Amino acid sequence: MQTATAEQVPTELKLSGNRKAVYMLMQQQQRALSAYEIIDLLRPQIGRIIHPMLVYRCLDFLLAKQLVVKLVSVNKFVALPRDLTEPGQCLICEICQTVTFSASSNPLQQQKRKIAATGFKLNQQPVEFHGICASCQKDHIE
Repeated sequence: MQTATAEQVPTELKLSGNRKAVYMLMQQQQRALSAYEIIDLLRPQIGRIIHPMLVYRCLDFLLAKQLVVKLVSVNKFVALPRDLTEPGQCLICEICQTVTFSASSNPLQQQKRKIAATGFKLNQQPVEFHGICASCQKDHIE
């Protein structure tokens, strides 16, 4: 698993200590996390209990900056890879909770254009697919 470094935090953003800690943790984990999982994982690093509202405010900011994505179907959040400009499709492993992003396919882009033509503004919400990743399939076969 890769660990996030200061270089992975976008330099154009001025992240507060709390926002930076939440974002770097999400980059390190590379899986879907709830706000309470974030609190539990940050507690040893920060050395104190973090109030849930503080984490939710950090997540709201990171969502607005499109650094994280909310996975509505599991009510969790995941860091968006820096090389993606929009979430596209999320492949969520039901065993290990890893999330893999794939670029939007042409049919999805066509659907977005049709919706936009009606005057309806879509939020940047990814399409979520649930299943079992290759690694977990391998582990459960052996």
